[in-house]
Amino acid sequence: MLLVLAGCVCAAAAAAHAGDPAEPLVPTWPPAGEPVKLEVTRDTWLSAVGEERVGSNGGAGQLKLKGQQEYCIFDVDAAALKGKLITGALWHFHSASPDAPILRVTVSTLACPWVEGTATGYQPQQGSSCFNQAELGKRDWTYPGSTFMDAAYGLGHTIWRFAESAAPDKNGWQSAAVAADVVAARVAGLSHGFAAYDDVGNTWSYKDDKFDFQYFPNRFIHSRESGQFAPYLEVWTSGTDDTPPQPVKAVTVETAGFPAGQALVTWATPPDAGGGKTLGFHVSYEAGGKQTEMPRYLIPMAGRPGEQVRMHIQDLPFQPGERVKLTICPVDSAANVGPAFTKAIEVSANPPVFKIAPAGIEPFPPSEKLPEVGGLKVAVVDLLDKITATGRMVPDRPAGYKGGNHIWSAQQRLIRLQAARNEHVCFQLNLEGQSQEVQVKLAFDEKAALKAGVQRFDYVQTRLGPVPDVVVPLKGAFAVPFKDDPEAAGARNVSLLCEVYVPHEAKPGRQTGTLTITSAGESLEVKVELTVWDFTLPNRLSFVPEMNAYGTVTPTGAGLAYYRLAHEHRLCLNRLYYSWNGSAALAPKWTGKGLDFAQWDGWFGPLLDGSAFADLPRKGEPVDVFYTHFNENWPIDVFENYSKNYWADEAFKPAYKEGLKTAFAAFAAHCNDKGWHDTVFELYLNNKVYYKAQPRVGWRGSAAPWIFDEPVGTQDFWALRWYGILWHQAVGPVKGKARMWYRCDISYSQFGRNLMWGVMDLVHFGGSDAQKVRQKHDEQVLWGPTYFCEYGSANDPADANLQPPLWCLKAWSRGAVGVLPWQTIGGPENMSRGAATGLFIPHAGGVVPSVRLKAFRRGQQDVEYLTLLGDVHGRPQYAVAAGAARMVDLAGTVRKRSESDAGTLRFEKADPAALWALRCAAGKMVSAKRPPYRRCIRPMPSPPRDMGRLPDIGYVRVAPKLPSSKPD
Repeated sequence: MLLVLAGCVCAAAAAAHAGDPAEPLVPTWPPAGEPVKLEVTRDTWLSAVGEERVGSNGGAGQLKLKGQQEYCIFDVDAAALKGKLITGALWHFHSASPDAPILRVTVSTLACPWVEGTATGYQPQQGSSCFNQAELGKRDWTYPGSTFMDAAYGLGHTIWRFAESAAPDKNGWQSAAVAADVVAARVAGLSHGFAAYDDVGNTWSYKDDKFDFQYFPNRFIHSRESGQFAPYLEVWTSGTDDTPPQPVKAVTVETAGFPAGQALVTWATPPDAGGGKTLGFHVSYEAGGKQTEMPRYLIPMAGRPGEQVRMHIQDLPFQPGERVKLTICPVDSAANVGPAFTKAIEVSANPPVFKIAPAGIEPFPPSEKLPEVGGLKVAVVDLLDKITATGRMVPDRPAGYKGGNHIWSAQQRLIRLQAARNEHVCFQLNLEGQSQEVQVKLAFDEKAALKAGVQRFDYVQTRLGPVPDVVVPLKGAFAVPFKDDPEAAGARNVSLLCEVYVPHEAKPGRQTGTLTITSAGESLEVKVELTVWDFTLPNRLSFVPEMNAYGTVTPTGAGLAYYRLAHEHRLCLNRLYYSWNGSAALAPKWTGKGLDFAQWDGWFGPLLDGSAFADLPRKGEPVDVFYTHFNENWPIDVFENYSKNYWADEAFKPAYKEGLKTAFAAFAAHCNDKGWHDTVFELYLNNKVYYKAQPRVGWRGSAAPWIFDEPVGTQDFWALRWYGILWHQAVGPVKGKARMWYRCDISYSQFGRNLMWGVMDLVHFGGSDAQKVRQKHDEQVLWGPTYFCEYGSANDPADANLQPPLWCLKAWSRGAVGVLPWQTIGGPENMSRGAATGLFIPHAGGVVPSVRLKAFRRGQQDVEYLTLLGDVHGRPQYAVAAGAARMVDLAGTVRKRSESDAGTLRFEKADPAALWALRCAAGKMVSAKRPPYRRCIRPMPSPPRDMGRLPDIGYVRVAPKLPSSKPD
């Protein structure tokens, strides 16, 4: 499901920053009133690591906080605070790890009931809370498949803030401020306890020119079971409030675009006149004659008086279109409950599945009898099939497949193809035997206006032996086996690639061509039937397979051929033009006051105005996405402006911040002035602080003071947020129609809380899974427009080439707008040795593609089919995706070589015939509607951004003024 609600902002989570959100908040202290001590009544710690995810520690004498890996939750008896106005709080805890005390720490509300348990040492205990479940074996934290991260730290409508901890005193005691609203939520029954998080996580030091990085120090504190060292809350109150908030006056209900049983309910936050504020709501519903409490994780916290809040009804067993009576009661910060508002609503009746009717085109029957010509047996298979040098098929196919399949009948000597206009369609010709001179030609009648050609495969070594992977030009006659391909020297069969491009002006209907194979003086003619559907694929990509690149590629000279090859394959090549140390290649010239684009426009202008592609099938279409050269060390020197600090908003001289903003604004204004309004220009930070620890890298060898790519801890996400705020502050007023997006690549997005909401326009998920997608969909509905892609690796040449199109389909079905293999530029060695990263291979002074590049194109074109199908039938993407899933098994698993590996999706159940059947079915349904050509089917407008309206997160406002944690 992809829900992009234009212009919406979740007011309940938004707050106008008192000043510049890129500056640290200065807290006040002490709180008004008098304190009261509240003993911790239950506590436990949870781990997100391996088998510990199901372990419980409720009976342990200690609690552990360890970055994104381990957390603690606790509770107090807050009944004595009802009716009182809370002004501040401190959490007191006793350090059990003197060498690793608690530094900055988050304390959050908790959206789900939990069970302390009595286990220790990560022992699984049925019914007790662990990271994976609120009650092991009985109850999830929030939705099915959720984890603890979905019930705290900003998700599940929770609220949080962080504060520096006081250093341990002589007796080992520490304390940290807790936001008054976090405590008040517990008093008011809007929270089920408190969740703490180690915000610093990884630490590092730089002394005597030596950089040392420490991964996740273990930080222990004593638990309530320790007795005299038990933690407690100290809460300040000042005055009382016994006046409930006013009632909710009305609600609006939206069901368009939501699956059956869901709805989006919004209402205005009512005022409170009792001295406190409206803090949240109790919501219940009546369905089937039964009154039930709405799960806390679905209920919004309040905004400021009059601000709209959003409740996305989902995960509940409502029937399509069922009538439900909602009851909403506002609750204030002193636990006063306002009058109930009741409203009967109807949830969505939208069908969850759009049925894609079979095309009625059946595969040909299998046959083991193959036609022969001049000592060669002739077989035809799908682009996505693979026949190794020994004749093995990958994936395995049934007997007779080479003689009869979904595109080829050996008995009829017929190849049957289907394609839309502006589509490329391919098949493989396999020749088994030996021949000294072979010629192959594919031709259609000139009146058909089709562009057809034949290329040959170059074989590469893999764990399966030689396999066809690199696609190279076929120049005249050739021998079987290929004489100029050492890896295929012993092969008894060779593969060639036949390709047809159907241009925009082609007429719909059946076109007939001939595949002619000549060997040893004999010729064999095979009829080729191509059905041209009555629709045209858009020139502007609806889904972008982004070919990531480091080095080699340039916008001029031989490097331009890489961009053109990607463009021809309906892909977008995107090179990162800066290195670990932040030096930027081919960048605009920084003058100290602005940017000089004189040379830069000459280099990159043809990519951005499309003139570099004027003679290609998608004539004049500019690149879809483009990495800007900006990074933490260009154009402003990070080393001259940074002082060691874990927190970006405190780490830099003012000149650094202002210099970056000046450069950002100059770039945005220039792109808008040039009319480059189609390309997405990405500010993307790629470097990692721990690179500094690598041999021969050192302090200046890596510019990053944080982990920007694959952020891990709160300090990393906070730094990314800070740069994103600067970006939007700078480009917002001047960008015009130029698309200036802030992009991040995040494998651990489930630990990102709501830190990037309102700031990050595009995220690339590594190892994408249902939880990450769910969290992104929640952000889209509850906050506003944002996009995501999936990144990983292309398949190894030894594996089935089904992976690229299935990855595209799976990502699209989950709402992604693209996929990205993390590296796609191969070297000369990849002409002989296969590699997952070798999709563009230098050859004979130019560049040639791996067949996997054509497989990505196949996936992109299949997504265009489904996008058009939903468009012409007026059906939402989730319904079309559900229909497609009934025809193609998209179940896949992510395989990683290490925790930091981007991962490769593998699909074990789908086959080329299933993809063909889906394509035919969708193509026939779209063709029947005869839609007129549109350059763009799925616009992706820039998300609206306002840095004065961001989630109400960050610093505890009432807290002791303590120095921030810093590296040594």
